[in-house]
Amino acid sequence: MRDLLITAHAITRFLERFAGNLSWNAAQVRLRKLLCRARFLRVQPGGGRLYGLGQMRFLVCSGMLLTVYRPTYRQAEAVDDLWFST
Repeated sequence: MRDLLITAHAITRFLERFAGNLSWNAAQVRLRKLLCRARFLRVQPGGGRLYGLGQMRFLVCSGMLLTVYRPTYRQAEAVDDLWFST
């Protein structure tokens, strides 16, 4: 992920959600460092690749970092299937 274009949208979202006190250029440098440490999670519909690092998610498609976000949902627990209970 060395030659990756970081979009303005991704930098804006990173500043809004994670690092509001950084300048635009510092945020871009920080995103590049974080992306080097991120691990591949899965391929999204449409061909985007999802990477994760802690509570951060990075969506990369066609050599561009499209957005950065934090998952806001809680993991659902397994529920007994009431249709097949005896």
